[in-house]
Amino acid sequence: MKKHSGIEEGFELTMKFPFNPKLGIDNPALCLGEDPGTRPEPEARACVLRKDANDTFGFHLRMEVDRDGHIIRQVVPGGPAYLAGLRNGDQLLQINGEYVHEQEHIRVVQKVKASGSRLSLTVLDEGGYEKLRADKTSPISVLTNYIPESCPRPKLCLVRNEGKGFGFTASATGGVRGTFQLTVDDGGAAHKAGVPQGARLLDVNGESTVSFTMSQLSKKLLQSGSRVVLLVLESSAWAEYESRGVTPSIVLADTSSLPYKPRKLHLVRCPQGYGFLLRQEKCLGGHGQFLRELDPGLPAEVAGMREGDRLLGVNGQSVEGLEHEDIVSLIQESGKKVTLLVISNEGDRFYNEVSNGPLRDYSD
Repeated sequence: MKKHSGIEEGFELTMKFPFNPKLGIDNPALCLGEDPGTRPEPEARACVLRKDANDTFGFHLRMEVDRDGHIIRQVVPGGPAYLAGLRNGDQLLQINGEYVHEQEHIRVVQKVKASGSRLSLTVLDEGGYEKLRADKTSPISVLTNYIPESCPRPKLCLVRNEGKGFGFTASATGGVRGTFQLTVDDGGAAHKAGVPQGARLLDVNGESTVSFTMSQLSKKLLQSGSRVVLLVLESSAWAEYESRGVTPSIVLADTSSLPYKPRKLHLVRCPQGYGFLLRQEKCLGGHGQFLRELDPGLPAEVAGMREGDRLLGVNGQSVEGLEHEDIVSLIQESGKKVTLLVISNEGDRFYNEVSNGPLRDYSD
């Protein structure tokens, strides 16, 4: 019996070679010098996925009774997961740099759903995992790119110019192209946005600065207008990433400093209802569920709902991937009380622009 949670559909292709008596082997791709009885040492693989036009990653994530952890299944041929290197039977070890092998399955599924349109997975093939299990070795042992939880993650910061500039200056470390360190003004815009003093600059408005000259960086900042999105890393953490061969990118980013936060609304139905309409609409990320036509003085408005808010969850359950009718049913089945998790229209647009999910760093 298998328990599974869907994240898409696909099939598995098996190829067999005919036996050739002249060669004496059943696989002409094998060399005589190879020992088919030995297995290579298990090696983890990092895969970065982007959702396709159908708003899917192209794989299923399952729990199975005969294996621990979380297994990749039904990889869609030609889909985002397949093109990123995921294969049927892979063992999932990390999501966006976080070790998840021993976490609850429902939590792991939610982390995938909360990642937005971009997702970083670290996996181990089925044979490699079986070898580790036979040797009674933890999968964490093959994570050469494992960053300890105590090490700071790259930080995504939205810096607004309120008439006094962005509140930081950049200097090229050792005069090397693409290696910029930031000096942050106390009380300035960057300081208010959470940019650490002395941070290493990684991206500006989603574009890597690795090949920028100082002149190019200055031009990019001038073109940013009244706001700029920075991806930075505390200077103390740089050596840790470099020693492990990990590129500190936006898929690993801590988004907790961003001003756009999900809001929890507690609604109690009155005789006129909750006082809002739920509509499915097109948006940057594909389709979303938006809250419209708020009635003045009714529970939705009183609870703090705003016109155009996007619905993220109902009674603690994410609505990502659910059909509109199913979400309406969740609300109706709540009875006289319902708790909604929402984000502002502006916040929703921002998270779509940076290819991150608003729930990635949300904690209840």
